[in-house]
Amino acid sequence: MSATPEPTARADHLNLKPMFIQRNTSHLGGTETVFINTSLDAKDTWINGIYQNSRFAQFRWDPQDLKLYVIAKSFEMPKFRKCSAKTEDAARAKVDAYLAKAAA
Repeated sequence: MSATPEPTARADHLNLKPMFIQRNTSHLGGTETVFINTSLDAKDTWINGIYQNSRFAQFRWDPQDLKLYVIAKSFEMPKFRKCSAKTEDAARAKVDAYLAKAAA
């Protein structure tokens, strides 16, 4: 699994500062799966430094079935329904829209 921190400029257009976004890729079983970990809270504000103690949501985008799923989220975050995303950029746009709604 590789981790690629997202540039902070991604969240700037949403006015969601501070924010945490991290992209991970898994290649288990010969297939690629993209995981996007997000938090509306800055990393230094997480209680005991634990990601799950923030307003977080974890997404999975599967390039084979072209679906975006939420696999875990804080109880403070709104519901996210599984949706189609034909490209990773489309999946990221849907994640951005969800975060904008959650921050409002």
